[in-house]
Amino acid sequence: MTCSECGAARGHLFGCSQSSVKLDARGEAPVASPVAGDEAVASTPSAWEQYRLFAFPAVFGLMWLVSATGLGSFILRTFFGMWLHELGHATAAWLTGRWALPVPWFTFSFGRSLIVSALMFGGGAALARFGWQRRSQTTMGLGAVWLMASLVGHLAPTSFQEPFFTFAGDAGAMVFGALVSCGFLVRSPLRIFQGGLRWGWLVIGAASWADAFRVWWGSRTDADQIPFGIEDGWPSDPSRLVDEFGWDTRTMVQRFVAVGVLSLSGATAAFVSAVIREQLTRRRSA
Repeated sequence: MTCSECGAARGHLFGCSQSSVKLDARGEAPVASPVAGDEAVASTPSAWEQYRLFAFPAVFGLMWLVSATGLGSFILRTFFGMWLHELGHATAAWLTGRWALPVPWFTFSFGRSLIVSALMFGGGAALARFGWQRRSQTTMGLGAVWLMASLVGHLAPTSFQEPFFTFAGDAGAMVFGALVSCGFLVRSPLRIFQGGLRWGWLVIGAASWADAFRVWWGSRTDADQIPFGIEDGWPSDPSRLVDEFGWDTRTMVQRFVAVGVLSLSGATAAFVSAVIREQLTRRRSA
Protein backbone atom coordinates (compact mmCIF):
# COMPACT_ATOMS: atom_id res chain seq x y z
CA MET A 1 0.00 0.00 0.00
CA THR A 2 1.32 3.46 -0.88
CA CYS A 3 1.38 5.97 1.98
CA SER A 4 -1.09 8.77 1.20
CA GLU A 5 1.08 11.30 3.02
CA CYS A 6 4.65 10.68 1.88
CA GLY A 7 4.02 8.43 -1.14
CA ALA A 8 6.36 5.63 -0.04
CA ALA A 9 5.44 2.22 -1.48
CA ARG A 10 6.55 0.41 1.69
CA GLY A 11 7.51 1.93 5.01
CA HIS A 12 7.52 5.72 5.34
CA LEU A 13 9.84 8.52 4.38
CA PHE A 14 11.64 10.49 7.10
CA GLY A 15 9.35 13.21 8.42
CA CYS A 16 6.10 11.40 7.61
CA SER A 17 3.66 11.43 10.53
CA GLN A 18 3.33 7.66 10.19
CA SER A 19 7.08 7.09 10.47
CA SER A 20 8.54 5.69 13.67
CA VAL A 21 11.14 8.49 13.61
CA LYS A 22 9.86 11.34 15.83
CA LEU A 23 11.63 14.60 16.61
CA ASP A 24 11.53 15.66 20.27
CA ALA A 25 11.08 19.23 21.54
CA ARG A 26 14.81 19.88 21.53
CA GLY A 27 15.05 19.05 17.84
CA GLU A 28 16.95 15.86 18.57
CA ALA A 29 15.93 12.37 17.51
CA PRO A 30 17.17 8.89 18.26
CA VAL A 31 17.50 8.40 14.53
CA ALA A 32 19.62 5.26 14.12
CA SER A 33 17.33 2.49 15.34
CA PRO A 34 13.99 3.89 14.06
CA VAL A 35 15.44 4.56 10.62
CA ALA A 36 16.86 1.04 10.55
CA GLY A 37 13.39 -0.23 11.40
CA ASP A 38 11.77 1.79 8.61
CA GLU A 39 14.36 0.55 6.10
CA ALA A 40 13.78 -3.05 7.19
CA VAL A 41 10.06 -2.67 6.52
CA ALA A 42 10.78 -1.11 3.14
CA SER A 43 13.26 -3.77 2.03
CA THR A 44 11.42 -6.86 3.29
CA PRO A 45 9.22 -8.30 0.53
CA SER A 46 5.71 -9.39 1.36
CA ALA A 47 4.70 -13.04 1.33
CA TRP A 48 2.91 -12.41 -1.98
CA GLU A 49 6.08 -11.02 -3.55
CA GLN A 50 8.15 -13.93 -2.27
CA TYR A 51 5.89 -16.64 -3.69
CA ARG A 52 4.37 -14.85 -6.70
CA LEU A 53 6.66 -16.62 -9.18
CA PHE A 54 5.29 -20.02 -8.16
CA ALA A 55 2.08 -19.09 -9.96
CA PHE A 56 4.05 -20.03 -13.10
CA PRO A 57 4.03 -23.82 -12.58
CA ALA A 58 0.61 -23.62 -10.92
CA VAL A 59 -1.01 -22.09 -14.01
CA PHE A 60 0.65 -24.65 -16.29
CA GLY A 61 -0.72 -27.43 -14.09
CA LEU A 62 -4.18 -25.87 -14.07
CA MET A 63 -4.28 -25.53 -17.87
CA TRP A 64 -3.14 -29.12 -18.25
CA LEU A 65 -6.09 -30.27 -16.13
CA VAL A 66 -8.52 -28.03 -18.02
CA SER A 67 -7.32 -29.41 -21.37
CA ALA A 68 -8.37 -32.91 -20.28
CA THR A 69 -12.08 -31.97 -20.42
CA GLY A 70 -14.09 -31.55 -23.60
CA LEU A 71 -15.36 -28.07 -22.81
CA GLY A 72 -12.00 -26.99 -21.43
CA SER A 73 -10.20 -28.18 -24.54
CA PHE A 74 -12.66 -26.28 -26.76
CA ILE A 75 -12.16 -23.06 -24.77
CA LEU A 76 -8.37 -23.35 -24.76
CA ARG A 77 -8.21 -24.03 -28.48
CA THR A 78 -10.70 -21.31 -29.48
CA PHE A 79 -9.45 -18.45 -27.34
CA PHE A 80 -5.75 -19.27 -26.95
CA GLY A 81 -4.26 -22.19 -28.86
CA MET A 82 -5.72 -21.41 -32.28
CA TRP A 83 -4.09 -17.99 -32.44
CA LEU A 84 -0.60 -19.24 -31.68
CA HIS A 85 -1.19 -22.26 -33.94
CA GLU A 86 -1.76 -19.96 -36.92
CA LEU A 87 1.13 -17.75 -35.82
CA GLY A 88 3.31 -20.88 -35.95
CA HIS A 89 2.31 -21.49 -39.58
CA ALA A 90 2.95 -17.86 -40.48
CA THR A 91 6.31 -17.76 -38.71
CA ALA A 92 7.50 -20.83 -40.60
CA ALA A 93 6.58 -19.08 -43.85
CA TRP A 94 8.34 -15.85 -42.82
CA LEU A 95 11.49 -17.75 -41.84
CA THR A 96 11.67 -19.15 -45.37
CA GLY A 97 11.11 -15.72 -46.95
CA ARG A 98 7.46 -16.14 -47.92
CA TRP A 99 4.54 -13.82 -47.37
CA ALA A 100 1.99 -15.16 -44.90
CA LEU A 101 -1.12 -13.78 -43.23
CA PRO A 102 -2.48 -15.58 -40.15
CA VAL A 103 -6.24 -15.23 -39.60
CA PRO A 104 -8.57 -17.20 -37.29
CA TRP A 105 -8.40 -20.91 -38.17
CA PHE A 106 -6.38 -20.40 -41.35
CA THR A 107 -3.08 -18.94 -42.60
CA PHE A 108 -2.68 -17.56 -46.10
CA SER A 109 0.75 -18.23 -47.60
CA PHE A 110 2.21 -16.74 -50.75
CA GLY A 111 5.46 -16.82 -52.72
CA ARG A 112 8.92 -15.75 -51.58
CA SER A 113 9.75 -12.07 -51.36
CA LEU A 114 12.92 -10.05 -50.80
CA ILE A 115 10.93 -7.69 -48.59
CA VAL A 116 10.03 -10.52 -46.20
CA SER A 117 13.63 -11.72 -46.15
CA ALA A 118 14.87 -8.19 -45.38
CA LEU A 119 12.32 -7.82 -42.57
CA MET A 120 13.29 -11.15 -41.01
CA PHE A 121 17.03 -10.57 -41.00
CA GLY A 122 16.59 -6.92 -40.07
CA GLY A 123 14.25 -7.81 -37.22
CA GLY A 124 16.67 -10.34 -35.78
CA ALA A 125 19.55 -7.89 -35.99
CA ALA A 126 17.45 -5.13 -34.41
CA LEU A 127 16.45 -7.38 -31.50
CA ALA A 128 20.07 -8.38 -30.88
CA ARG A 129 21.13 -4.71 -30.99
CA PHE A 130 18.33 -3.76 -28.59
CA GLY A 131 19.55 -6.43 -26.18
CA TRP A 132 23.12 -5.13 -26.50
CA GLN A 133 22.02 -1.61 -25.68
CA ARG A 134 20.06 -2.75 -22.62
CA ARG A 135 22.77 -5.24 -21.67
CA SER A 136 20.24 -8.06 -21.71
CA GLN A 137 21.83 -11.40 -22.55
CA THR A 138 18.39 -13.00 -22.94
CA THR A 139 17.30 -10.46 -25.55
CA MET A 140 20.59 -10.78 -27.42
CA GLY A 141 20.18 -14.56 -27.38
CA LEU A 142 16.67 -14.33 -28.81
CA GLY A 143 17.95 -12.05 -31.55
CA ALA A 144 20.72 -14.51 -32.38
CA VAL A 145 18.24 -17.41 -32.51
CA TRP A 146 15.98 -15.36 -34.79
CA LEU A 147 18.86 -14.67 -37.19
CA MET A 148 20.04 -18.28 -37.20
CA ALA A 149 16.51 -19.63 -37.78
CA SER A 150 16.02 -17.19 -40.66
CA LEU A 151 19.30 -18.25 -42.24
CA VAL A 152 18.48 -21.97 -41.96
CA GLY A 153 14.96 -21.42 -43.27
CA HIS A 154 16.16 -19.49 -46.31
CA LEU A 155 18.87 -22.00 -47.17
CA ALA A 156 16.69 -25.09 -46.68
CA PRO A 157 15.43 -26.88 -49.82
CA THR A 158 11.78 -26.70 -50.85
CA SER A 159 11.32 -30.35 -49.82
CA PHE A 160 11.95 -29.20 -46.23
CA GLN A 161 10.12 -25.88 -46.34
CA GLU A 162 6.69 -27.25 -47.26
CA PRO A 163 6.38 -29.87 -44.49
CA PHE A 164 8.01 -27.42 -42.07
CA PHE A 165 5.20 -24.94 -42.74
CA THR A 166 2.61 -27.63 -41.99
CA PHE A 167 4.39 -29.02 -38.93
CA ALA A 168 4.83 -25.53 -37.47
CA GLY A 169 1.12 -25.24 -36.59
CA ASP A 170 0.90 -27.28 -33.38
CA ALA A 171 4.67 -27.06 -32.94
CA GLY A 172 4.43 -23.28 -33.01
CA ALA A 173 1.53 -23.33 -30.53
CA MET A 174 3.78 -25.18 -28.05
CA VAL A 175 6.96 -23.18 -28.70
CA PHE A 176 5.25 -19.78 -28.72
CA GLY A 177 3.10 -20.83 -25.78
CA ALA A 178 6.16 -21.57 -23.65
CA LEU A 179 7.90 -18.42 -24.88
CA VAL A 180 4.91 -16.13 -24.26
CA SER A 181 4.39 -17.56 -20.77
CA CYS A 182 7.95 -16.50 -19.88
CA GLY A 183 6.81 -12.90 -20.18
CA PHE A 184 5.45 -13.42 -16.65
CA LEU A 185 9.01 -14.00 -15.43
CA VAL A 186 10.57 -10.97 -17.07
CA ARG A 187 11.60 -8.13 -14.77
CA SER A 188 11.60 -5.04 -16.95
CA PRO A 189 10.52 -1.37 -16.83
CA LEU A 190 8.59 -1.91 -20.07
CA ARG A 191 4.83 -1.72 -19.48
CA ILE A 192 4.12 -4.90 -21.43
CA PHE A 193 5.83 -6.86 -18.65
CA GLN A 194 4.05 -5.17 -15.76
CA GLY A 195 0.70 -5.37 -13.99
CA GLY A 196 -2.09 -7.45 -15.47
CA LEU A 197 -0.34 -7.85 -18.82
CA ARG A 198 2.29 -10.15 -17.37
CA TRP A 199 -0.49 -12.40 -16.01
CA GLY A 200 -2.06 -12.37 -19.45
CA TRP A 201 1.17 -13.66 -21.00
CA LEU A 202 1.24 -16.52 -18.51
CA VAL A 203 -2.38 -17.59 -19.06
CA ILE A 204 -2.22 -17.31 -22.86
CA GLY A 205 1.08 -19.18 -23.12
CA ALA A 206 0.22 -21.98 -20.69
CA ALA A 207 -3.21 -22.50 -22.28
CA SER A 208 -1.77 -22.70 -25.80
CA TRP A 209 0.97 -25.13 -24.79
CA ALA A 210 -1.39 -27.40 -22.84
CA ASP A 211 -3.98 -27.46 -25.63
CA ALA A 212 -1.50 -28.57 -28.30
CA PHE A 213 0.60 -30.90 -26.17
CA ARG A 214 -2.41 -32.74 -24.73
CA VAL A 215 -3.32 -34.02 -28.21
CA TRP A 216 0.10 -35.39 -29.03
CA TRP A 217 0.86 -36.75 -25.59
CA GLY A 218 -2.32 -38.81 -25.73
CA SER A 219 -1.58 -39.87 -29.33
CA ARG A 220 1.48 -41.81 -28.13
CA THR A 221 -0.77 -44.61 -26.90
CA ASP A 222 -4.02 -43.88 -28.74
CA ALA A 223 -3.71 -43.20 -32.48
CA ASP A 224 -7.42 -42.30 -32.61
CA GLN A 225 -6.58 -39.00 -30.92
CA ILE A 226 -4.52 -37.85 -33.93
CA PRO A 227 -6.66 -35.21 -35.70
CA PHE A 228 -6.69 -36.79 -39.16
CA GLY A 229 -9.39 -35.77 -41.63
CA ILE A 230 -10.85 -32.63 -43.18
CA GLU A 231 -11.03 -29.29 -41.37
CA ASP A 232 -12.96 -26.42 -42.95
CA GLY A 233 -12.76 -28.10 -46.36
CA TRP A 234 -9.00 -28.69 -46.19
CA PRO A 235 -6.93 -31.70 -45.05
CA SER A 236 -5.76 -31.33 -41.47
CA ASP A 237 -2.07 -30.77 -40.75
CA PRO A 238 -1.46 -34.39 -39.64
CA SER A 239 -3.25 -35.67 -42.75
CA ARG A 240 -1.03 -33.54 -44.99
CA LEU A 241 2.14 -34.61 -43.18
CA VAL A 242 1.30 -38.31 -43.60
CA ASP A 243 -0.49 -38.40 -46.96
CA GLU A 244 1.19 -35.56 -48.84
CA PHE A 245 4.71 -35.55 -47.39
CA GLY A 246 5.04 -39.23 -46.53
CA TRP A 247 5.73 -38.93 -42.80
CA ASP A 248 5.40 -42.07 -40.71
CA THR A 249 2.62 -41.68 -38.13
CA ARG A 250 4.75 -42.75 -35.19
CA THR A 251 7.60 -40.46 -36.27
CA MET A 252 5.19 -37.54 -36.58
CA VAL A 253 3.83 -38.08 -33.07
CA GLN A 254 7.34 -38.40 -31.64
CA ARG A 255 8.40 -35.14 -33.27
CA PHE A 256 5.43 -33.21 -31.89
CA VAL A 257 5.98 -34.69 -28.43
CA ALA A 258 9.68 -33.79 -28.58
CA VAL A 259 8.82 -30.17 -29.40
CA GLY A 260 6.37 -30.07 -26.48
CA VAL A 261 8.86 -31.52 -24.01
CA LEU A 262 11.70 -29.27 -25.14
CA SER A 263 9.56 -26.12 -25.01
CA LEU A 264 8.34 -26.99 -21.51
CA SER A 265 11.93 -27.69 -20.46
CA GLY A 266 12.93 -24.24 -21.68
CA ALA A 267 10.09 -22.63 -19.74
CA THR A 268 11.06 -24.60 -16.64
CA ALA A 269 14.67 -23.45 -16.93
CA ALA A 270 13.46 -19.85 -17.21
CA PHE A 271 11.32 -20.30 -14.09
CA VAL A 272 14.22 -21.74 -12.07
CA SER A 273 16.46 -18.89 -13.24
CA ALA A 274 13.86 -16.33 -12.18
CA VAL A 275 13.54 -17.87 -8.72
CA ILE A 276 17.33 -17.84 -8.27
CA ARG A 277 17.45 -14.25 -9.54
CA GLU A 278 14.85 -13.13 -6.98
CA GLN A 279 16.68 -14.87 -4.15
CA LEU A 280 20.00 -13.26 -5.08
CA THR A 281 18.34 -9.85 -5.44
CA ARG A 282 16.84 -10.05 -1.95
CA ARG A 283 20.19 -11.05 -0.46
CA ARG A 284 21.96 -8.14 -2.13
CA SER A 285 19.22 -5.77 -0.92
CA ALA A 286 19.58 -7.10 2.62
